[in-house]
Amino acid sequence: MSLSKKIIFSLFGATVVAGGLFWYFQIYQKQPLSITFLQPKKEKPKVVEVKKAVCPLDGLSVKEEVANRHPLAIMIENHIDARPQSGLSEASLIYEAIAEGGITRFMALYVWGEPEKVGPVRSARTYDLDWLSEFNAFYAHVGGNYTALQQIKQYGILDLDQFKYGTQAYWREPQAGKATEHTMYTKPTKLWNIASKNKWDIKGSYESFEFKDDLEKSLRPVSASVTINFSTSNYQVKWVYDPETNLYKREQVKGPDVKAKNIIVEWMERSSTISAIGEKSWAMKTIGTGKAKIFMDGKVIEGTWKKESRTSRTWFYDTSGAKIKFNRGQTWVEIVHPELSVVVK
Repeated sequence: MSLSKKIIFSLFGATVVAGGLFWYFQIYQKQPLSITFLQPKKEKPKVVEVKKAVCPLDGLSVKEEVANRHPLAIMIENHIDARPQSGLSEASLIYEAIAEGGITRFMALYVWGEPEKVGPVRSARTYDLDWLSEFNAFYAHVGGNYTALQQIKQYGILDLDQFKYGTQAYWREPQAGKATEHTMYTKPTKLWNIASKNKWDIKGSYESFEFKDDLEKSLRPVSASVTINFSTSNYQVKWVYDPETNLYKREQVKGPDVKAKNIIVEWMERSSTISAIGEKSWAMKTIGTGKAKIFMDGKVIEGTWKKESRTSRTWFYDTSGAKIKFNRGQTWVEIVHPELSVVVK
């Protein structure tokens, strides 16, 4: 490049620089400098979708991973000194029947419910085996009468007896003035963990009730109740209907706060029995058919029950022979014998 061209390019570059400086001082030095900082974008919180499925035992929509978990049956006593009991509200299905001395006992079945404690836990009875066999349920109890313990072995019940598993799943909560037999408790998740370690099937396999939607609120009665006089006033049970929630509230002296969607009163013949070691108890005619009343939506359905074998489901039918469809939620089955007083209002 010649000297003259170099001089021309140098002058042009100097002119551009000088022009840039001129406009810089004219524009930016006469106005305050404004700097905008970019704010980081706020990320929207991630929504974790909880997958739901219907529990076949009570018809409720619950977390998918526990909806069809293997049912767990726990024996719970109802002596007045054992009240209020723990963990009943999270059971899907509860049976109540007289054990001895006019004192009833519960067998509560859990699928998705995981209360921190359930109890007080008590001993096994023969008729409860026939009901839990409908679900092939794991069975949690504290010993039992001789006949029941022999049948547990004979039937191949998936047994979680406290006598065998002790502190792995059970503990006592001593209280002043309470007899030792009223102090044993358990936790469902601990029992399911033992079942898993035993390599028992953790998935349930049983026939489900049929379910329906709740009755429309405008069609519900203002009030309704059913009272079952099992024995003395301490063992009288009253279920009182609330049309707002379409639930029945259980009323019993010192009892827990429990509400249910369906109440089944099942009449069943019973007879006294004595075990091989002289224990007096009751035998129930659990297989066959008999009278039933179903309470739901504030109304009473006259019906019958039918159970064909120890392992088959107990089904309930109305007077036309149609199978009963239940409301979704907790169901109580009240086992009564023909001489008991049941008052419906």
